[in-house]
Amino acid sequence: MKLIRLCGIALITIYGAGSAWAANNQIYIPVVSKGYQHEFFQTVKLGSEAAAKELAIKTSFVGPSDETQIAEQIQLMENTMTRQPSGILLAALDANALVPLVEMAHSKKIAVATFDSGVNSDIPVSFVATNNVKAGSAAADALAKEVGGQGKVGIIAHVAGTTSAIERTEGFTKTIKEKYPDITLLPVQYSDGDPQKAMDKTIDMVQANPDLAGIYATNEGSTLGVANAIDSLSLAGKVKVIGFDSTEAIIGFLKSNTLQGFIVQDAYQIGYQGIKTLDSYLKGQKVAKVIDIPVKFVTQSNLNDPAIQKLLYPFGKK
Repeated sequence: MKLIRLCGIALITIYGAGSAWAANNQIYIPVVSKGYQHEFFQTVKLGSEAAAKELAIKTSFVGPSDETQIAEQIQLMENTMTRQPSGILLAALDANALVPLVEMAHSKKIAVATFDSGVNSDIPVSFVATNNVKAGSAAADALAKEVGGQGKVGIIAHVAGTTSAIERTEGFTKTIKEKYPDITLLPVQYSDGDPQKAMDKTIDMVQANPDLAGIYATNEGSTLGVANAIDSLSLAGKVKVIGFDSTEAIIGFLKSNTLQGFIVQDAYQIGYQGIKTLDSYLKGQKVAKVIDIPVKFVTQSNLNDPAIQKLLYPFGKK
């Protein structure tokens, strides 16, 4: 607690685990996301709002207009800190570029937890996310099975420098190199998570490699772009595709055999557990440094399983 005297009036600023409080002493934990345009982040938002309602705390959700706008996310972090939050739940667009902002928050006694994509710093109290390396490895096994363990395989990743893209690619490439010597990996192509860019990159890849056996796409935008390209080139079922994340369109591509499978994260739980974890920390409770939210691999054969349906439609089908 710090006492400040201004013109004879004593102003009390409260510091500590809870840091700054909202005007009514309600805990405020805003979310600074990598974006908001994908269904994944919209579902994260729903989960974070549900946790905040349950805990009777305040939250908000902001993100840049696309996943390449690191400078915009930095500005959003700066703006968020001026609102004196108790803590911030952050998904970093760049593991290094956001470190100074996390350090700034720490200096202001604002607790930070990360989700989906972390930062290269020990400051965050917890990281709530999919184990992206493990998920990438599972995608590698799935695609290797689809292509019979041989042939050329490409990767359409999302944003270079984002830890989720790095780790999903790392897990995939490491598993392919260690377990499938007859598969040739092509250089990773980055789409910035933009479906149109992913589609263009895929078409270029197919034209340069007419014997292409399969493609791995590392997020929602990349998966949509790859699937649209394969569909437009009439290569469904010929070039095998394993994707990441889920939307109605992605499920449609699975049903039409344009996709052979996709990794689905529990986006709702990521948002929900992120807010819960920060709230627990702010109340002086011990929290895990890493919270792994498990993924599922979805195929035509298990699409209608109740557990998969609950994950794909956390609020039921519209």
